[in-house]
Amino acid sequence: MAGFSDYVENAALNWLRGTAMPTAPAGMFVGLFSSDPTDANTGGTEVTTTIRAAGRPSATFGAPNAAGTIANTALIDFSNAAAAATVSHYAVFDAASGGNKLFSGALTASKSVSTGDPVSFAIGALTLTSD
Repeated sequence: MAGFSDYVENAALNWLRGTAMPTAPAGMFVGLFSSDPTDANTGGTEVTTTIRAAGRPSATFGAPNAAGTIANTALIDFSNAAAAATVSHYAVFDAASGGNKLFSGALTASKSVSTGDPVSFAIGALTLTSD
């Protein structure tokens, strides 16, 4: 299951105590990691540029359902891997590079990606549940 980053959690807590929420992200972008990037975004090694020379692909999410879950509404395509890597986690950011980490999670299973392998998330495969 995906979890909110410290950045998002602190923004919500600050909003509850009366300060303004940050501006909503203009876009969301997915990064792939070889280990857990942590809520604080201080862990993990991002392998997105190894897999995709162009950096993080954009992602579009639909409105929350009754269970409080959002899911990607379009294919998230990293294209064919530029180099081999092992991927175990993902994170969603508010920028194609750098930026604030919004949420992250572990893949159901680690994936060894070989050079030339297609890498993508099918529609509805990347979800976030708010609890």
